[in-house]
Amino acid sequence: MSDLVLMRKAGQHIAETAAPVLGFTLVYATTNRLPLALTAGLALAAVAAVYRFSQARSLLPAAGGFALTAGAAAITALSGEAADFFLPVLILRATVVLLTPIMLLLRWPPVGLAAGVLLGRGLAWRRCPARLRAYTVANLVWVVAEGALVANQVRLYLADRAMAMGAFKLLVEVPVHVLLAVLMWVIYRRLTRRPCDCHQVRENHQGERP
Repeated sequence: MSDLVLMRKAGQHIAETAAPVLGFTLVYATTNRLPLALTAGLALAAVAAVYRFSQARSLLPAAGGFALTAGAAAITALSGEAADFFLPVLILRATVVLLTPIMLLLRWPPVGLAAGVLLGRGLAWRRCPARLRAYTVANLVWVVAEGALVANQVRLYLADRAMAMGAFKLLVEVPVHVLLAVLMWVIYRRLTRRPCDCHQVRENHQGERP
């Protein structure tokens, strides 16, 4: 998979994730009708799910994204609080941010795991010290920025500012995530400029044994 294709996939993922929030926020802001806003969010989530399935030919990513939005809509309908539409994704993001430092200490950077799945290379990158270091550094940049974004969304959620949460996600988080994707790609490319011969790495380690 080329770098251009990888960046395009990252951009598509960001757009597909933001689509239900866009529909919900715009409709609720203009009509102040929660059922109509939830319908708009679910409709765009369904469109994104169909598109994901048609592109990836895999049911799990498409169904997972729609199920998350459907769960958020169900919680919001039961509570009657618009801010609850953002709660499931917020909990998921906060959990990932909290677990990332532990994963980094264990030398399992989540960015590397995601890239292995996306590129179809599995865990081969862990046998290459340069790639492991590159994913770790990129993940450090991501967790700092994502932690700040999540903290702000938690603050807005506790203040019950649903429209502010939607606006912040669309106007701030989406551009920041795009910039993060580009920055992490640049970091990875710079730190893996020299090819990593994993077979040679293993041979060197074996030669050092007494």
